[in-house]
Amino acid sequence: MMAGTGPQTKGETRDLTREDWLIAAVAALADGGVDAVRVERLAKSLGVSKGSFYWHFKDRPQLLAAILDLWDADFTQQLIDNAAGLATPQLRLRHLARDALARTVYGIDSARAEAAIQSWAATNVQVAERLRAVDAARLAYLERELAAAGQQPDKARARAKMLYLALLGLYAARGYNPELADDSAYLALVELALQ
Repeated sequence: MMAGTGPQTKGETRDLTREDWLIAAVAALADGGVDAVRVERLAKSLGVSKGSFYWHFKDRPQLLAAILDLWDADFTQQLIDNAAGLATPQLRLRHLARDALARTVYGIDSARAEAAIQSWAATNVQVAERLRAVDAARLAYLERELAAAGQQPDKARARAKMLYLALLGLYAARGYNPELADDSAYLALVELALQ
């Protein structure tokens, strides 16, 4: 998706795409929260004027909405789509788990991006609604796959929540205790959930 051309050198101009601005905004969100997503700050980090921003976005609220769209599409739906072609629910869930453990997406720390979205949701009703919808979609997918693997509905629902909450906990631990944030332990949990 990202089409950036690298750092700008003195006297050189470059045309930024909408995706360049969006990825920079998600990176700023992951690094400093929603207050760090400021047009002037993004322009400076990209080495361009603010005018470039307005070719792609009407204003900051439109950029913030686009961040949520990207997060939903690329940090959620894309992971599901990546596993869709695999033959069994077990293979799909294992693949999804490995993808979800990726340290970076577009060079952005995925755990920090997830935490930043959660922090933003804690202070913004509309973002909280969107986060709840994404949580529900993620849980529904896990539940469907566990049911397709032969688990009863109640068990599939409980295990879907267990896997999702464990992943969120692993993401949180990455920020302060990398030793605790053990990817292999999470993958072992996935195997237990499939039994």
